[in-house]
Amino acid sequence: MAPTRRLDLWGALAGLVLGVSDTALLLAMGVDWKIAGRDATLLVGSWFSVSFTALGWLAGRLALARSRARADAETILEQKLALERTRRVAIQNEKLAAIGRLAAGVAHEVRNPLGVIRSSAAMVQEGFAADDDSHRACQFICEEIDRLDGLITSLLTFARPVDLHTKEVPIDSVVERALVLAGPELDRRGLSLSRQPAQPVPCLRVDPDLVAQVVLGLVTNAAEATPQPGCISVRTGEVDGHVHVDVADSGPGVPEDLADQVFEPFFTTKPTGTGLGLAMAARIVQAHGGHIQVLSGHGAGLGGAGACFRVALPVSGEAAS
Repeated sequence: MAPTRRLDLWGALAGLVLGVSDTALLLAMGVDWKIAGRDATLLVGSWFSVSFTALGWLAGRLALARSRARADAETILEQKLALERTRRVAIQNEKLAAIGRLAAGVAHEVRNPLGVIRSSAAMVQEGFAADDDSHRACQFICEEIDRLDGLITSLLTFARPVDLHTKEVPIDSVVERALVLAGPELDRRGLSLSRQPAQPVPCLRVDPDLVAQVVLGLVTNAAEATPQPGCISVRTGEVDGHVHVDVADSGPGVPEDLADQVFEPFFTTKPTGTGLGLAMAARIVQAHGGHIQVLSGHGAGLGGAGACFRVALPVSGEAAS
């Protein structure tokens, strides 16, 4: 029997002890109980004991009922939160299914005509001089078609399930690989890079290509959001059984009311963004059993100004089902 289920018994025992103690105290004080001239000490003592025992038992039952009600309320709250998480997952799956259908339709109906248009524009462009307006117009057509083709490719990539090819790798090597790829973009924008490795962290069982893609995307986003002169900081460490990679910048930062929305598909604050970069990064990290979040006050600017995105991957390396 659990301790909480003995509250009524403990209450009854406490009542019995209190009743006997009160009776003994009154007798010690010289109180004399008589009914019709007969000694009623035993009757009154028994009445005190039974009454206090019943009251103690009732108090214990009340405390037990409150304890059970509190436990039931906690269970209901947990079930409500689990239901809310399931609902969000279901909504996300519906979005992914809709995106998959949309991407398949767009790829089939639009990609082929776009290829024909681009080829035709490239052929027409060859007939004009490089400084001619018609030449520049054809170049503009080709560039816009390439942009649309990139959007279609992003849709198809986002709609496909994440396929992991994991192996044991040191996270620092994955980060360094991403920073090498991001180097030309940072140099072009005139931004400085600060690499701040923490104490040695354990190797992780991850897909190095996909994790490097996530880090590269975060660094590229930070570069696009940071004006000159600015800096980008990449930090690694281990907290609560997770190895984390923080990508911080000295830009304007992410408003607190948008911290969760930035990972939603098609949500973007950039005029030319597709809104799929961070959403795809979140999917990749979640497929590894980790999480990605925006940290407030951890930017690379003065006093923690700027944005900071943290990628946390479990040390166990167990991918999510």
